[in-house]
Amino acid sequence: MRDRRFDHLYDRQKQPVKSYVLERFAEELAAELAAWPPPFVDWVTEELRARWAAGAAERPREDVLRFALEVARLDLLRDFEEIDRRLASEAHRLQTPAEAAALHLLVRLVTEKCLGLKEYAEGARIRREDLVEMLGWVERRLFRVTLA
Repeated sequence: MRDRRFDHLYDRQKQPVKSYVLERFAEELAAELAAWPPPFVDWVTEELRARWAAGAAERPREDVLRFALEVARLDLLRDFEEIDRRLASEAHRLQTPAEAAALHLLVRLVTEKCLGLKEYAEGARIRREDLVEMLGWVERRLFRVTLA
């Protein structure tokens, strides 16, 4: 007679290492962005900290965070012309200088963390396109809509 206690383990789907790493990283990054201020105080130089201090003072609106994720996606894809175009055409989304400072810090935090993961987990062969897709997962985690 066969022991069936562990049959559920045979039914589980294998998950590639790259997708597991990206999924866990998306969870961690979403948690960091949800907490305010994010831990960019640790890696930003004193000069930049003084320059962009207004951005860390108060939590930015949801629209600013979404805009920062859009710009970070373009930055990861190295589409600098589109970044310039978006910043010029959608500057109305930023209502105060503090929001502009927060946008700058958030974009820098997200891109630095993503590129750090790419470098650290080089065995997983993470591409920039994978990181851009992962930022979509971060956005879904941050802005979950629940219907009561």
